[in-house]
Amino acid sequence: MDGVSEADLLKIAQLALEERTSSVNTALNSGRTSDALQEALRKPPYGIRDEKVKADSTELVSSVLLAIKPADIGKNLDSLSELQLDTLVKYIYRGLATYENSNAYLIWHEKAVAKAGLGSIVRAMAEKKSILDTAGVAEE
Repeated sequence: MDGVSEADLLKIAQLALEERTSSVNTALNSGRTSDALQEALRKPPYGIRDEKVKADSTELVSSVLLAIKPADIGKNLDSLSELQLDTLVKYIYRGLATYENSNAYLIWHEKAVAKAGLGSIVRAMAEKKSILDTAGVAEE
């Protein structure tokens, strides 16, 4: 990024994650799963090479997905914008790569793609700056 060091970007991403984590926990404790999901998807760690920030961000989204009952997935997805749905699909793929909670991720994937369309898959795979990249950001 122009004029912003990688260390500064990392600090911003860490602070954003702390803020999101607090807000997500508050929303989940209040039973506001749609708010928790929207908050978990806010400010994803794009352009960050630090794997811990990406993993912690994925874990935060995962905690929300696992807290939502399968019967309530549709209404939670209805509250998301197209951009948020695309971000969710990226997190779902990153979560699937962990081989943990695969059944839950597959259910979410099916419903998210049904809502967002196949384009969300293409956008998740084609974007250069992504939370999916586990080897760091691709050089431009």
